[in-house]
Amino acid sequence: MSTEQEQIESATAAEAEKLLAGEDWASARVVMAEVGSNSSAMFRFARADGTTGSLSPRLVARHLRGLRTAMADADRGCWFSVTVDLDREDAAPRFAYNWDRRVDYGHLAFDGLALPDVAPTRPDADQWLDELRRHPRSPEHVPAWLRALVAGEGTELQPGDGAAIERAIAAAPTWPPARASLASSTRWSEVFNAVSEEIVRALRADTPATELLHREVDDRALEQVAASATGPLLRRFVHDTASCGALAAELDTPNGPDRAEDDVTDAITDLVDWQVARRFDR
Repeated sequence: MSTEQEQIESATAAEAEKLLAGEDWASARVVMAEVGSNSSAMFRFARADGTTGSLSPRLVARHLRGLRTAMADADRGCWFSVTVDLDREDAAPRFAYNWDRRVDYGHLAFDGLALPDVAPTRPDADQWLDELRRHPRSPEHVPAWLRALVAGEGTELQPGDGAAIERAIAAAPTWPPARASLASSTRWSEVFNAVSEEIVRALRADTPATELLHREVDDRALEQVAASATGPLLRRFVHDTASCGALAAELDTPNGPDRAEDDVTDAITDLVDWQVARRFDR
C-alpha cells in the first residue's frame, strides 16, 4: 500500500465517522462504483436496535474518487467499485476493492440495507468502453465478460495536444464570488495560494484524469482533479485544530466553534471547485 493510498483511506474513514457523529450508529458501509464518466454511491448505517438510516455520500465519495485516481495502475487500470465498512467497536475501517467484477448501480447496498428508491442499472457497453479508454488495461487484466461486452469496439487511446490542460495550468486563479470577502484575510490568502498550488500539482500529475484532460475537457476528470487537490488541503488546514479554528473564526457562518471543521471544509471545497472550473472555463 502506498503512502498516498493510506492517507486517503484514513481521510475517507475520518470523513465518514464525522458524518456519523450525530447518529446512534453501530455499523456503517459506504459503497461507490465508477465506470467511465458515471458513478453511484451510497452511505448507509445500522443502529444497535436493528433500524437503519442513510447519509449523503457526497463528501466521502469525493475522497474515494481521489483514492481511485491514486490507485490507478498501468496494467490493471482502476478498480470498478469500493466498499468501506466501519464498526463503532472496531477502530480499524475495512476497505475492499473490486477490480474485475461487473457492477450494478442499483445493487450497492449491504445485507438488510436495500435501496428501494434506486432502480438497478448496469453500465452499458459504451460506458465500459469509455472506462477502458480512460483507464487502459493490459489484455490479461481485462475480464472475459468485459472483453466480450466491448468486442469489436476500438479501445486504443488517441493522443491529444494537451492545449486545454496547459492553458488551465497557466491560468490566473480567482476567488469565487461567494468567498470573495476572504481575499483580505492573510490566513485565507494562504489557503487560496495553497489551493492554486495543489490544483496545478494535480494537473501536472500523471494520472488517468489528466491523461483524459489532455484529450478532452471532461467533467468527471475535473472532479477527480479537484478530489486530488482537496485531500492534501484538508490534511493541512482542517486536521490541524489550531489552524482550522483560526480559519473558521473568520468565516461568516452561524455554526460556531463546534462546526469549525465542517465550515472550513466547505470553504476550501468551494475554492477548489471554483478554481478548477474556471481554469477550464466551466
